[in-house]
Amino acid sequence: MSETRRPSTTQRLAELRSAQPCDTTLQNLLSILNAKLDLSARLPVFEYEADSEGFQEVASFMSALASAERESVHDVLRSLRLHLEATSGRFVSSSGASS
Repeated sequence: MSETRRPSTTQRLAELRSAQPCDTTLQNLLSILNAKLDLSARLPVFEYEADSEGFQEVASFMSALASAERESVHDVLRSLRLHLEATSGRFVSSSGASS
């Protein structure tokens, strides 16, 4: 196993934000992605808790919502990829000047 730790998702999102400080759309997409990833991680727990308390209909709803959120994360990632491709070279890191 490598001794180098991979940066967390939050660290990588922060790096993207700081690399393109003038791109509000990028920051918005990253915020949406962060929120959706957080919700996607929590929904299975909510489903388990509802099921454990005997609320099967709510648990089923949570499961369906988790599935929809996973699809939504893919949609945000596609939009983010397209945006990054469209703005490639438009901004430079905060250590340089914008182009």
